[in-house]
Amino acid sequence: MDLGPHHLRMIEAVAATGSISKAAARLGLTQPAVSTMLRRVEGHLGVQLFVRSPEGVLPTPVGAEVATRARAALACIDDLNAALAHRRDPASVPSLRLGVQACPALTRLSDHLGELSASARLHLRVDPGGGRIPALLGSGALDVGLFQEPAGHGSPLREGLRRLVLVEREPALVGMSAASPLAAGRTVALAELAEHDWIDDPLDDGPWPAYFRAACAAAGFQPRVRFWATDWQISSSLIRSGRAIGIYQPTAGPRDGMAFRRITGDPLAQRVVLVWRPEAEDAAMRLRAVFTDVYLELVRAQRVYGEWWDEHPEAHPALR
Repeated sequence: MDLGPHHLRMIEAVAATGSISKAAARLGLTQPAVSTMLRRVEGHLGVQLFVRSPEGVLPTPVGAEVATRARAALACIDDLNAALAHRRDPASVPSLRLGVQACPALTRLSDHLGELSASARLHLRVDPGGGRIPALLGSGALDVGLFQEPAGHGSPLREGLRRLVLVEREPALVGMSAASPLAAGRTVALAELAEHDWIDDPLDDGPWPAYFRAACAAAGFQPRVRFWATDWQISSSLIRSGRAIGIYQPTAGPRDGMAFRRITGDPLAQRVVLVWRPEAEDAAMRLRAVFTDVYLELVRAQRVYGEWWDEHPEAHPALR
C-alpha cells in the first residue's frame, strides 16, 4: 500500500485535533472509518503513530515526524491544485503564491504582506530551509520566493525566472552562553568550537547543512551535533545553559543569557535572494522594498552585525 493524500490528510487531522472523532468530523468521515484507516497505515508502516491518553490522542515521536512531513506534502499538493484551478478558470480570483525561508525578518514582513498585491489572494509558504523554494518556483507552484543560499553555492534556476541578490554576503554568527569564555572576544575561530556540542535544525533540507559541515571539516573537525530542535525557545534554552552552541542568522535579535559572536574570517556566510516569475514582478518589487526597510531595522538592532555591515558595504549593494 502506498500512502496517498487521503492518508496524509487523516494523519494531519488526527495530529492537529488530538482526537479521532474530531478528525473524522473535520474530514467528513465516520469515526470507525478514521480508526480503520489509521490502523491500516500503522500496519503498513510497521510503527505506532498515535497513542491514547487522558489528554486525548497524542502522536508518538515517529508520529510527530510523519505528521510534520504530511503537512509539508499536503501544502505542495494544495498549491498545485490551486495553480491548476486558476489555469482552468483564468477569470477566478488571482492568487499570489509566496515562498519564504524562515528568518528573523519574516515576523516583521508579516505585517506588510497585504501591501504586495491589492487584487490577489495571498498564499504564504514558510520553509525552515531554502531547498524547496527554487524547485517550487521552477515548477510554477510559487510566484515569488525569498530565501538564502550559502555564499558561492547558487541554486540553478529554470529558464524564465528572474533573480536579484538582495544581500551578497551575510555572515553567520555563533550563539553561545553569555557566561562562556568564548564570549569574551570580538570573534571566535571556527576551530575553537571543535570540542563543543552543537544544536541543529532537523528540518533544514537546503544546502546549508552540507555547507556548514564542509566548513567545519576545512577547520579540522566534524561538528558534534547532540541536539536537534526546530523551536527557537528550546534552542535558546540549551544555549543559555551552556550545553550547546548554534549558528544564527546575523539579524537575530538579542536574547537574555546569550552572546552572538562573529566567526573569525567569516567562513560561513549566506546570500539573501529574491526570485520571481515574470508575471509577478510588481509584487516582487514591492516585497523588495518592504524587505529592505525591515532588514535595515534588524541590522541596526544587532550590534555585532551592524558593525560588520558598516565595514563591508560591498556585501549589500542592493540595500542602501
